[in-house]
Amino acid sequence: MGQFFGNFLESPAQIQVLGCVAVVWLGFTALGAAAGGRDRLAETDHLAGWALVSLLFTLAGVFLKAPFTVLAIVAALGAGLAGWAAWRRDRVLLAPGWGRVLVLGLPLLILASAMQGSQWDEFTDWLVIPRYLLETDAFPSRDNPFFKASLAGYPYSWHFVNYLASRLAGRLLESAGGVSNLVLLFGFALLLVRLMFIGAGRQPAGERIGWSLAALAVLAATLLNPTFAQKIVLTAYAETSSAVVAGSGAVLAWFMLEALGERAYDRARNLALTLGLVLALLVNLKQATLVLMVLIVIAAGTIAIRDRGISLARFLRLVPLIVGPSVVIYLAWRYQLSTGLSARELSVRPIDGWFIDLVPQILARMGLVLAKKGYYLALVAVLVVLGVRGFFRSATPFDRFAALLAMVVLGYNAFLLFAYVTTFGKSDALRAASYWRYNMHLGAMVVAFAAYAGALAWRRTEAGGRLARRWAWLPVVLVVAAPFVFATKLRFDREPMTRHFRTVGAGVAALVKPGDGVFNADPTGSGESGAALTYELGERAAYTGQVTAFYGDKLGVFKQALSRPATTVVVVQSWRDDFAPLLGMTPPAGQSAMLRRTPDGWRVVKTWPQPANE
Repeated sequence: MGQFFGNFLESPAQIQVLGCVAVVWLGFTALGAAAGGRDRLAETDHLAGWALVSLLFTLAGVFLKAPFTVLAIVAALGAGLAGWAAWRRDRVLLAPGWGRVLVLGLPLLILASAMQGSQWDEFTDWLVIPRYLLETDAFPSRDNPFFKASLAGYPYSWHFVNYLASRLAGRLLESAGGVSNLVLLFGFALLLVRLMFIGAGRQPAGERIGWSLAALAVLAATLLNPTFAQKIVLTAYAETSSAVVAGSGAVLAWFMLEALGERAYDRARNLALTLGLVLALLVNLKQATLVLMVLIVIAAGTIAIRDRGISLARFLRLVPLIVGPSVVIYLAWRYQLSTGLSARELSVRPIDGWFIDLVPQILARMGLVLAKKGYYLALVAVLVVLGVRGFFRSATPFDRFAALLAMVVLGYNAFLLFAYVTTFGKSDALRAASYWRYNMHLGAMVVAFAAYAGALAWRRTEAGGRLARRWAWLPVVLVVAAPFVFATKLRFDREPMTRHFRTVGAGVAALVKPGDGVFNADPTGSGESGAALTYELGERAAYTGQVTAFYGDKLGVFKQALSRPATTVVVVQSWRDDFAPLLGMTPPAGQSAMLRRTPDGWRVVKTWPQPANE
């Protein structure tokens, strides 16, 4: 029983994690509320405020070289003033329903706050870069290279969230990303509530959000979300934030188009301003999310051209508000990459290196990946069919909503095919590497479509009201019970070998000396041990490489590593008998070991029993 509850309560430090993350998102919300005015979409205030902070850090960090600590203080002061102004104007700061959504999601938030980094990309980027930001107080540059971050040239808006929460705590909060991902999903749940109200023919502004409806929306954003994957959501990965920001941007674009159609031009302008901030945030999340921003703008413009009820001239007047912030933040970061940093990001190959002949095989693989995700594929298929119909019919708000989302979904998958052909390596292209992970960026849009379409269908069903009253308790029970039912599965970071690799890495980091070069020997492993080791080492010692199961000539790689004087430490995670003559010894069986080079040969410094032998 104690081990079970350990999934939720591991350390008093969890209070600090939850508190710091709450302060950051409350600050974002205050900034967004003040900037958006009275006639805004309050459910996106936290995204608009996050965008403003991202613009501040990016512009001041790139062009003024301002220390990030100073920028954090400026952002905090601005958030305080913005919150005071918004409260004086509206007598409320949070969108309706936030309190109930957070209460319902509290068990999941507590569980997430207990988690540690455990995934490969966390050890090489998503936790490494925020740690660098804390240590150096600046962006990477030629004078400040982030040596152990493999994609330091990626945009930084997501890193700012972890940085700010960690700066408040005075230490790196590894679980801040997972907790923030949940906050984003809960915020999107409130946007789903608005779509449900509209679909049901009710006015969102005048409605009270009950416990049952709040729970249903949280379920839609989490348990019923076809792209909810615990190893993505409960980590520092940026897929969830990309999905929520893209989905919110698409919904905002639709609201803006509907306001134009209703000739509510002041409201359309306010929505365009918020949309511009959200799209700027989207551009600065990941390299690929620029495409989502472009697709949302193109889709909205296409609908404005297609639908005679929408004034194209009025739409064009709003374009500078919609795209201006994105252009500013994109060009600022490109300037940083071109002048201060050798970009470590994916790039398009010359045309003669494109895999055009492999297109049929790549398409087949993409189709196979989606076929294994039947629930998601079914929703996407319905969305595309109704979107195509909606584009040609364009008779109702639902037609325009489905058409806009379908254009983005189809356009993004076309872009992914282009990326496999022009950017990825041959083996990655043939297996459509990370294709499902990229499709997660569309998950919030698909859920938004399902919520709105479901509410429309419920509205037309006479028995809908009776069913809703009879089963109103069920969503609440499911939301509260789910974290406890799936606690062991959700705490994937407690997997014994993952924790072992981190323990070994931390132990080695405490024993190395300045000038050491550390090599990781794991000839039967995947390389996860090496990723954890480099993360734990930080800048305490150089990492000289590794040998894993994926290397062909394992003996040759190991021999070459030992021949380099720079390699002074070898960490043995798994073993091959033909390694023994090179070391002049055989490390203890069933244990990971740290070996140090001495004038008399290699000697064991420390060992750690592996979980299988405990």
